[in-house]
Amino acid sequence: FSPAGDNVTTPLISAVANAATYSQGAVSPGEVVAIFGSSLGPTTPAGLQLDASGSVTPTLADTQVLFDGVASPMFFASAGQINAIVPFGVASDSTQVQVQYQGQASASFPLAVAPAVPGIFSADASGTGQATALNQDGSPNSPQNPAAPGSVITLWATGAGPLSPAGVDGAVVSADSLPIPVLPVAAQVGSQSVGVQYAGGAPGFVQGVMQINLQIPLAGPTGDAVPLVLRVGDNTSQPGITLAIQAP
Repeated sequence: FSPAGDNVTTPLISAVANAATYSQGAVSPGEVVAIFGSSLGPTTPAGLQLDASGSVTPTLADTQVLFDGVASPMFFASAGQINAIVPFGVASDSTQVQVQYQGQASASFPLAVAPAVPGIFSADASGTGQATALNQDGSPNSPQNPAAPGSVITLWATGAGPLSPAGVDGAVVSADSLPIPVLPVAAQVGSQSVGVQYAGGAPGFVQGVMQINLQIPLAGPTGDAVPLVLRVGDNTSQPGITLAIQAP
């Protein structure tokens, strides 16, 4: 008799990146991360699951991600990539991440921890180019469907750091309980600062995904690819993210 785990190759972590930007480096509490490597999880990919309380589960297809021994909520598990959320309790200057699959544990992978590592989700999931954003009428923002000057757009990001009230690992945000980042959030479209009408939890999404509502300037830059930057505390989002804004 041979235990099933004997046939499982030890998981190997090769990189940990912000799931919006794919940039590697420090992580922040509540950040959605992409973990790359080999033998990390099942050969047939598995997607997000909710437990009986409606929270995102910390185990997916016999796979877990541990930050300093604390299991993190998981979005996606496969042999080559895992998407998970850094626990909000990660508070020191560094953390050790491990992947466990079918009882086999990877070596610890050290990561620096920063107060915020903001990243804006892009429309094609490449980490650059057109932002995943909705115009004020709810239609997707794109060069073919630009936002009107003065209108409000909605976009999504991660890596905003600690929340108030304190973030709860795996909790799904409800419209009557919206956590907001502890650090201040600002935005810039082109070279112009813009009004942030809301920055906080996205209803229906797990805590760690941030919704931002911005007002496009009446007399600001226009075009198919106007640069967009978020600032959370002292940290800025990745370069190369854009919005489409129509000429007045």
